[in-house]
Amino acid sequence: MEQLKMYWLPGTPIEQYTLPEGYSISLYKTDADKKAWCDCCRHGSLIADDADDNEEFYNKISGRKGIIPTEDVFFIDCNGEHIGTITAYVHDDDNTGDIHMVAIREDFRGKGLAKYLTTVALNHLADKGVKYVHLTTDEFRASAVKSYLSSGFLPVEYDTGMQERWEKMLDKCNIDSVMMLREDATEFKTIYRRTNK
Repeated sequence: MEQLKMYWLPGTPIEQYTLPEGYSISLYKTDADKKAWCDCCRHGSLIADDADDNEEFYNKISGRKGIIPTEDVFFIDCNGEHIGTITAYVHDDDNTGDIHMVAIREDFRGKGLAKYLTTVALNHLADKGVKYVHLTTDEFRASAVKSYLSSGFLPVEYDTGMQERWEKMLDKCNIDSVMMLREDATEFKTIYRRTNK
C-alpha cells in the first residue's frame, strides 16, 4: 500500500517554537554522529534495531542524491546529546523540498519534540525558495500525521483510494476538514473526517 503524501506550500505560516530549557538544535558534523542518528531511528521507528550504522546512514542519507549531511541533517539535542533527527533537502531537478527520516530516540518519544524539528526543516527549506515541501508517512503514525497537519502540511490525492484513507486519518486525528491537493500542488477539494458524513 502506498504511503500517505503531504505537501507544505510556500507562504504557509511556520509556527516558531521556543525550545524547552536544556534542548538545542545542531547539524550533523562528523562520522561520529552516524551512531546517534541511527539510535534515533531504531526501535520501531525507521531502521532495524540491529542495522549497521555506516550502511544505514549511507543508504538513507549520504548516498541519496541531493542530501548534504552537514547542511541538511539536523538534530534536536538534550543537554548536548542527540535525541532526535530530521533531514530537509532540495531536489535540484524540480526545486522541491523533501522532509526525510524524522525520528525521535525511543526514550524521548511522546514528548512533542518532533514539532521543533519540523519547524527547523521548514525554515531551512523556505529559505531556499522551494516550490513546495513534500513528505511521506504511514497511517500507523497518526500522531506524526496530526503534527504535520498542524504544521500546515496538506494531504495529496495521488493514488486510488487516497481520499478515503485521508478521511479516516482525519477522524483518527480529530480534525474536521482540510484542503486536499493534487499531485501538482494545486487545490483538489476540501475533505471531511468520516464521522461527519
